[in-house]
Amino acid sequence: MHAIELDYVRKRSGDVGKTALLLLAALVVLLASTGYYLAMEGEVASSEQAVSAKRQTLQRLQPVPDRPREKGLEQAIEQANAVWLSLNQPWPELFAALEASKTDDVALLAVEPDPLKHSVRITAEAKKREAMLAYVERLEQQPGLGSVVLLEHHINQQDKEKPFRFSLLAAWKTGS
Repeated sequence: MHAIELDYVRKRSGDVGKTALLLLAALVVLLASTGYYLAMEGEVASSEQAVSAKRQTLQRLQPVPDRPREKGLEQAIEQANAVWLSLNQPWPELFAALEASKTDDVALLAVEPDPLKHSVRITAEAKKREAMLAYVERLEQQPGLGSVVLLEHHINQQDKEKPFRFSLLAAWKTGS
């Protein structure tokens, strides 16, 4: 058998170059990895900032949820809206249509506009039936009114002249 030689002191000259080369390669890989890590960390930070900015913009653009209102407040709002609606009507057009249709044979007794239904109820008296029908026709020709319908009519027996009392309903054209 051969004897095994164990020499722990002897230096090998060829292994030092390989080791230095391997150490240099490891250092290059470490530096490249560190550079890549830092680049990715900067990219992640800028992406997080962009997401945060977009999230803030989205929160500003989303509507704020309505808080539940008290019942008294709801009623006050409905009343205010009704007043606003009645004030925001084409009153001049309605009055112009009534003025343009007037005649000496017909007397207006009541004008009851309903802004919510866009209609107006008119109560009047006429001396003769023909005057009543002519008045209805004149109202139909007015641009501020439409669909004029005679609702009821009767002879007022209590008056000595016995006039025709009648009610009609007309569509009140808004925005015309």
